[in-house]
This record gives sequence, C-alpha cells and structure tokens, in this order.
Amino acid sequence: MGSSAPIHVYTGVVHPERKAIFRADAPPKSMIKDGRKEAILACTKCGKAGNDEQPVKKCARCGLTYYCSQQCQRNDWQNHKPNCSSELGEGIHPLIKSVTGNPMISHYIQLCIALEYSLHRLHGLPAAQRRAVIRQPRSVHIDVGVEPSMIAEFMTLYTYPDDWDKDDMEGMLQFHHLSRPDQWVPPRELSPNDIVIWSQARADADEDGDQECAVVLVKFLNNFKQCITCPFVVDDEALGQARRNMPFTMGSAITGKSTDKPLSVATCFEYLNTHIRADKKNHLLLRAPMRPSDKELIRDAGRQKDEHAPRMLRLKMSREGVYVSHPISALNTVATRKEAPRNQTRRTESANANPLPESRQIEGEPQESTDALQETREPSTMNRAERRRQQQEQKKAAKRRK
Repeated sequence: MGSSAPIHVYTGVVHPERKAIFRADAPPKSMIKDGRKEAILACTKCGKAGNDEQPVKKCARCGLTYYCSQQCQRNDWQNHKPNCSSELGEGIHPLIKSVTGNPMISHYIQLCIALEYSLHRLHGLPAAQRRAVIRQPRSVHIDVGVEPSMIAEFMTLYTYPDDWDKDDMEGMLQFHHLSRPDQWVPPRELSPNDIVIWSQARADADEDGDQECAVVLVKFLNNFKQCITCPFVVDDEALGQARRNMPFTMGSAITGKSTDKPLSVATCFEYLNTHIRADKKNHLLLRAPMRPSDKELIRDAGRQKDEHAPRMLRLKMSREGVYVSHPISALNTVATRKEAPRNQTRRTESANANPLPESRQIEGEPQESTDALQETREPSTMNRAERRRQQQEQKKAAKRRK
C-alpha cells in the first residue's frame, strides 16, 4: 500500500447485554455434545448409512468423504478427485455436527425451510393434497463459511485482501445464504444418492410419528470445496412460529437502539450469526481455526470476484448490521449526544479519549489509540517524520494535563 493512501484501522463494539442474551438463548453444552453423537454418517456415493457393524470409512487422503466400500470409492473418484486434498483439514464436518446437534439452531433452520417452501401455509389445503406436498422429496442449499470471530479482523481482511494477514486467527461458522435447487441455473434435481438419504429419513420420521411433517435435505455448501447433506424434519413448532410471523428485535451496540426486522430467511440467518458471534467461550462448538481457504473466500469477496461463494458472502454483508462501518468521529457524536449540558466542559475533554459510552465495550484488545484510529480514517497529508513529531507533542500535552 502506498504511504499517501489512507489506512483504515477497524475495531469492533460489543453490546452490553450480549452475554446475558446469549446465555438465555443457548442450550446446555452437554445437550449439544449429546446431539453431535447422534449424527449418522452415510456413504458419499450410494447413500448407505453406516452402523456399528459396518461403519463407513473416510478417504485416507483428505479425510472429508466417507464410503461404505472400496468399490464405491473407486466409482466416485472422478467426482471426488478435484477436491481431494488435505489442505482443508477437518473441513466443516465437525461444525455441521454441532449445528445439527444444537436444538435451537436446528429449530431456526427448520423455520427457514418452512418460510422458503411456504410449508406453514399448507394447513388450509385438503388433507390428501397437503399430505402429497409434505411427502414430496425436497432440498435446500445453505452456503456457509468460516469467518474471523473478531469483526475487525474480517473487515481488515476484506478491505486489504492483498496486504494483510494474521496467523492463528480464530474463526466461527456463519450462514451466508439459502436457496432452492430450482433457483439455480440450470435447476438441479435430487441425485439418486439424495433420494436414498431422503427415503431413509422419511421412513425414520414416520416411525417416530412425524407422518405429517415434511422431510427436507439441507446441503451445507462451503465454497464448492465441501458439501454435507443432512435431513431435517420440519416440526409443528417451526411451522407455528412461521405462522405467528413475529419480527426479530435487533439491538445496535453503537447507538443502543433496537430495530424490529420482519421474519424472513435473511433475518433468521442474521439472528443465528449474531448468536454464534456472541459465543466467546465456544459453548456452541462452532469455533475453528481459520484455514487459508476460509481467508481466501473473504479476500475474493473483497476483490469483488464474480463467483457464487464470494457473491453470497457479499449478499450476507449487505443484509447484516455488524458489517456497517462508522468513522470514529461519528461515534463521538453518538457517545456525547445524551450527556447533560452541565457536563459540556468535561465532555469536550474526554470525547477523543473515549468515543463510546462506557457500556459499549470495545471488542478485543485495542491495538491503536483512539486518536490514531480517527486519524487513519482521513487522507494522510503528513510524512512519517511529521506524524512522529505530532504524536510526541500529543504525548507531552497529555502528561501536562495529568
């Protein structure tokens, strides 16, 4: 980057009630762990489910795909070969197990499915017609990614894709976009393998007494490098919430104001993503180290690359408030607007030192002073020596004030 170009230094703000809201919504960690154990692996090629007597075995090279036999592995090699690499590590498989094992997150995915296919509106149809629709094989694609848990790191990676990096960056699963296969170009149909998985899930749901609930395959897609298919049973609780159509109330960590957003797939995803972001202690088991491929997706989005996964990430960014950036000078205005007039003098002295109310915590460890943050958001008109002299004068002035 040239020395004359302004450098934007990002920081994040934490809502004062984030921890309490997270604790109220998150299920016990033991429940998530038990749910993870219930996941059943199936053969990537034929869809046959593994069991204790005949477990499926993962590919020795990448460790991401599973097969019931060597014959299925050989038959699937042409499809699997382009993405068979150890560079993806464990991939998103452990994270998706935590998603399906979490009853709260699973509920909201069911709610998204109900909204996308209007399943909550079928109760007005004749019983035979409703049953025919419910028992039809269906699927949805959900684009997911692993993003830095610190929003400042995400924004820096996105803004300076060719100039910034960081080792040992903590990541978290995020939901980007949901689509139906008929919305793709060209439209996609369920594969024979999908039909096998759906039929088994349909039979299991019927055995559990859920004959009147739709079974939908969810394909979690990570930048076309990995796809994990999971069946979801859309229960009455999800349908009921879709019918009630209650909005989400979103709070701003900067202004403290709350805004109602209509119920939709996009707002469900924003709620889930915010919930996952608030989990600083990995209670949800949805944190993972950032891989080079995860960073590259964010960089591609920042470069405005015209491919599916970067477009879906940019679409997510356009919808969710966490990605909205505010100059420090604007935050100063927000921070001081509500103070009493009698504190006018005190406010003027402290505005630059504390641009946010005390209840608005800065996310993570501050790497730059507030003055430096504000300064770097404006075009640089001084050379390095002049900036250094000014910083020294500011330090001397600060000491005199003490």
